[in-house]
Amino acid sequence: MMSGDVEHAGAVKYRAAVLRKLGRKARSVRTLNGNEIHVTLAGKEDAPDACHFVSDELKTKLATVICTDECQQGRGFVVRYVFGKENGEDVFIFVTVNIDAAEQSFPSVALRIPAAALFEREIKDMFGLVPEGNPDTRPLVLHEHWPGDVHPLRKDFDGRTKVGRVEGREYPFGKVEGEGVCEIPVGPVHAGIIEPGHFRFSVLGENIVNLETRLFYTHKGIEKLAETMNLDKVLLLSERISGDEAVANSTAYCQAIEKAARAEVPRRALQTRAVCAEMERIYNHLGTLAGMVTDVAFSYGAARLNILKERMMRLNEQVAGSRLLFGVNRIGGVGIDLKGKEKLVMDTTSSVLEDFNRVVSLLRNKSSVVDRLRNTGSIARKVAGDLALVGVAARCAGIDDDTRRDHPYGIYGELDIDKHHDTPQHLMEYEVEMQKRRGDALSRFDVRAEEVVNSAGIIVRIINNLHDGELVVPDVRDRLEPYRHALGYAESHRGQTMHWVMIGENRDSLFRYKVRTASFVNWPAIEQAVLSDIVPDFPIVNKSLDLSYSGNDL
Repeated sequence: MMSGDVEHAGAVKYRAAVLRKLGRKARSVRTLNGNEIHVTLAGKEDAPDACHFVSDELKTKLATVICTDECQQGRGFVVRYVFGKENGEDVFIFVTVNIDAAEQSFPSVALRIPAAALFEREIKDMFGLVPEGNPDTRPLVLHEHWPGDVHPLRKDFDGRTKVGRVEGREYPFGKVEGEGVCEIPVGPVHAGIIEPGHFRFSVLGENIVNLETRLFYTHKGIEKLAETMNLDKVLLLSERISGDEAVANSTAYCQAIEKAARAEVPRRALQTRAVCAEMERIYNHLGTLAGMVTDVAFSYGAARLNILKERMMRLNEQVAGSRLLFGVNRIGGVGIDLKGKEKLVMDTTSSVLEDFNRVVSLLRNKSSVVDRLRNTGSIARKVAGDLALVGVAARCAGIDDDTRRDHPYGIYGELDIDKHHDTPQHLMEYEVEMQKRRGDALSRFDVRAEEVVNSAGIIVRIINNLHDGELVVPDVRDRLEPYRHALGYAESHRGQTMHWVMIGENRDSLFRYKVRTASFVNWPAIEQAVLSDIVPDFPIVNKSLDLSYSGNDL
């Protein structure tokens, strides 16, 4: 499967549409890596209109925003807004803005595209570029003790620098005024092994009227660190962005490098990646469902689900040598072989699925479980669309979103990922069901349960058609060119994860590594989901969204 520059049919159509609409506002429009349309604007002031056109008229969703410091190359700072087509049209549209090194600002698009707000705040912290017109320019990544004039992702900042601590500043949380309104600060330190995050509740009695989250306590500087490593070490880093998404994140990273190299990955390697990705999806969904059932105080059901999760994690270790599936991927292929383990994988998966169906039937018929989940943590479809939510958080609100189908990568283009679309009748029934979804915790429970079943089916289909052949293509690095860039993506159990790379000057390094996990775009949803719920239901809402602190904080 060649990752070259053969332009996809959809890309031809949308490139023409962009040229017709933007005209001279577009300095250049070109296609890279088959499905990436790169639109470079003549002036940064055209960014809001251009992004609004791509988003609204071309019916795309904001996927990520990438900033690079290319001042030393004479290109100033470059901001790329990346929009993805959904529903089977495999196209990404990059709206690129060049910012002179002396200007230090760019026009915000957040008032028209709300999902851009967090990305622009991140750029302000990490690059020092002010998004003019963004209604919220408070710090996002960098906390109050970090100097306001130090921006870590600029090329003139040395990651080894010991930065002095600034005292006397506080984060300006929003205030809710009114008689009887109280604030409840929770965290950042929590019980058990939960990672740190701060939640500032405004409540009237037990009813939540506002919630603000403050994250990035586990910021590790992954994107900066990657610039100091060779490509193989960055692969190890990608697996550890969020340990329970090791396969998804490393797949997206490898895919980006392979696209940049125009490398053809062996079919057997792609099949192995998909099997491990679905194993990862299953064990994580089992764990999340167990956590949800724990939070509604049905310990027997939670214990049954945790047993199934443990069986899948033991299978992970037998297949890959790691309970978290570390070490599966290599640039150009995979580092493990399923040969001789096919029966083990199929038997274990089938056995787990059989027991799982019995547990789900028990839980769905338990009124004390269903009643606690129904109408708890509801996310409206419009909110999900405005925030550009992905994965389960989007699907439970009626937005049909799955990167495996919409932007098929690896072997997924040959698989029947979505059985709902196999006939017009099934498609109509599915669309009716999507419209009925409430976006609540019960919907998220049902979506995850359905995905466990679907993932088990995908594993069986791949194993039954496993090809012989090589596991890795050699000499990928020899095909790389300095400053060539590419976008990699995968569907984790939380939703779409995106990794963008720009190759460094020596070809075995990265000039820029931009990661956007599902958690980054889905965390804002929790602030909407809890409104009008009661404080004791917050753990249920939180667990049902299954957001990663580490995956967000990078």
